[in-house]
Amino acid sequence: MARYQRSWSDIPPELAGLVLLRLPAHSDRIRFAAVCRHWCASARQHQLPPPLPRFILPGGTFFTLPHSESFQIPNGAEFHSSCGEWLVFACDDICYLVDTFSEATLKLPDLDMYDPIEEPDEVINGHSIRYICLDLNATMSIYKVIMCSELLVAAIVDVGDLRTLAVCRPGGDLWFVSALGYDRSLDIILHGGKLLIVDGWRNLYVIDVEEDSDNGSLLISRIERIIEGPPWPFRRFPGFLLVFDTYLAESRGALLLVRGTIYGNTPAGSHTRFEIRAVRFEFEVCEADFQSSQWVEKRSVGDDQVLFLGPRCSKSVCASQYNLKGNCIFFLD
Repeated sequence: MARYQRSWSDIPPELAGLVLLRLPAHSDRIRFAAVCRHWCASARQHQLPPPLPRFILPGGTFFTLPHSESFQIPNGAEFHSSCGEWLVFACDDICYLVDTFSEATLKLPDLDMYDPIEEPDEVINGHSIRYICLDLNATMSIYKVIMCSELLVAAIVDVGDLRTLAVCRPGGDLWFVSALGYDRSLDIILHGGKLLIVDGWRNLYVIDVEEDSDNGSLLISRIERIIEGPPWPFRRFPGFLLVFDTYLAESRGALLLVRGTIYGNTPAGSHTRFEIRAVRFEFEVCEADFQSSQWVEKRSVGDDQVLFLGPRCSKSVCASQYNLKGNCIFFLD
């Protein structure tokens, strides 16, 4: 009598769900769903935690956790950065976003199409803003992009020597660029439905962007400083070159400000951070207390939290749902 060979598709859905829960990488979940139509259906039925973040390098190579598999995305030479589930591509003044899952594409205005934005001269709870003449002939480049809504994209941009805020509509023809002299805008984030920006002095601002009822263009209607940042303590370490990076990230509903410090040295005659030989890394973490309008130092990112930090995208994930060690920081320079 021939023995009955059971198919992989005979695995009960509840068992398939247990297998899926042990696959934190998006690539592994895709492979699971590709085995057969029953497994594909099971992958759609179960409520799974979001996949682990992926590290994407310039040139379009990305690495998955926890296996460190590498993949190459199409049009890698045009890849710029990521914002959430969207990949940002920029090449020859053309800029567009691609959703990593649905493959939907959003065209952004060309980078040589920008105008000054209408904006206030005063900061609420702040001071008069130093206005810098925006050079409309300067080249504009994207530093970081965030998707605020289907109707609004915000970005930190470099226009000549000015690093500042720009906004646009997906599918629109024009960027609207702030000419206000922030002290080196360092990071932006959408938190609690509000667009926030932090400067080099840890001052945190909320920016209200609206549509001009007269001509339909975008404008900044209000700028308010909601946290006045105390200066970072001055430290001197003879023999080391210190490089500082500042990140905004959301963790369990709280807003975190993280400063990373790279201790290193450079070969003789070198002067850029890209030539630094890193010796040590340190991170200082603060949480925004909006009631007292101050940053509160934290000694831990949380026993059940893992922070992923990058100059153009940062996020926090729950460690236990991925069987990861908590209170850790992964970062890309």
